[in-house]
Amino acid sequence: MRNRLSFTPRRFRRPGVDDYSAGSVTYYAPNNANLTISDYSTISVQNATRLRFSRPITDGNGFENAAPAARASFVTTSTRLILTVGYNGLVTRSESASDVRGFFSVGSVTSGGTEVGTFSWPNLMTDVGTTQAVFALPSGSKTVSIIWPYWIGMDLLQIGLDKGSTFTAATRPTTKLALCGDSITQGSRATKITAGFGYQLAQSKNWQVINYANGGAVANAAHATTALTGSGASRVFYMIGYNDFVAQTGTTTFQTAVGGWITNARTALPSAAIYIASPIYSPNTNTITLAQYRTAIQNAETSAGDANTFYIDGLSMMTNNTDRLYEGASGVHPNDLGASEIATYLSTAIT
Repeated sequence: MRNRLSFTPRRFRRPGVDDYSAGSVTYYAPNNANLTISDYSTISVQNATRLRFSRPITDGNGFENAAPAARASFVTTSTRLILTVGYNGLVTRSESASDVRGFFSVGSVTSGGTEVGTFSWPNLMTDVGTTQAVFALPSGSKTVSIIWPYWIGMDLLQIGLDKGSTFTAATRPTTKLALCGDSITQGSRATKITAGFGYQLAQSKNWQVINYANGGAVANAAHATTALTGSGASRVFYMIGYNDFVAQTGTTTFQTAVGGWITNARTALPSAAIYIASPIYSPNTNTITLAQYRTAIQNAETSAGDANTFYIDGLSMMTNNTDRLYEGASGVHPNDLGASEIATYLSTAIT
């Protein structure tokens, strides 16, 4: 039986840290003026009952309804947080392997930038329902952030804090990093949003991150215009090519699409630094090789003749071994170790 979203969040009580006595908590709606919303593309709904994000590229998987690493933040002296979220079923792509599916919905709660816990949805992405979790917070005043997962449609429904604790607006840096590409950049197979390289890179730089990447994407020049126009990003990272490799797209066609993407990105963001990366290491082979797609991307970047656009060789970003890939010998996506290495490399490469 499929779960149904409760429009009035239900309270769950458990012993210990979860046990709020009657009248000991103050609840705040997701449109409270002191809730700082950041690291997102578009707010599609924000009212007294829910906060929902969307992204501009419609891809047939419903990934426009995912919001990887978007966040809602506030400053509080509360020592506990009751978090109520709804999963809206709007991401229509559903993975069948339960061990992978669990990764996709794992969001995070951080205090002062340090993770204090995670929350998740154990059902299919297309299922609808509500879940509630309680987190112990450090004493004193601190910035608390709720971080959206990378692969599922999620709404913030309500937060609860200790009665009498403070609740004020947080601040976020104004510098924005835009991430574009396919499932590798969206974060697929990281065990949680905070394990993905995009989130880690933005944290290391103290930047906001807006993740426009979509699982299954191929090189498409129009996606740069759709995603980046009006984004306000001053840095852009674009990694593409693995799905073109699977489809065996002709390298001339592929290079033209990448070149068009660079042109459109520059039009959308005239002063941004743009970093174009070729696919990371994979042991997989095909008639047209990954090496040929890497060359095509490098040629497209060179042909652009843009002094503020840079090529990054995907083979330089992490250790080129299957132990850095989630799938191992048939690897495509970095595991947590590989993602961490990519974030470390890019923290120096992207300035």
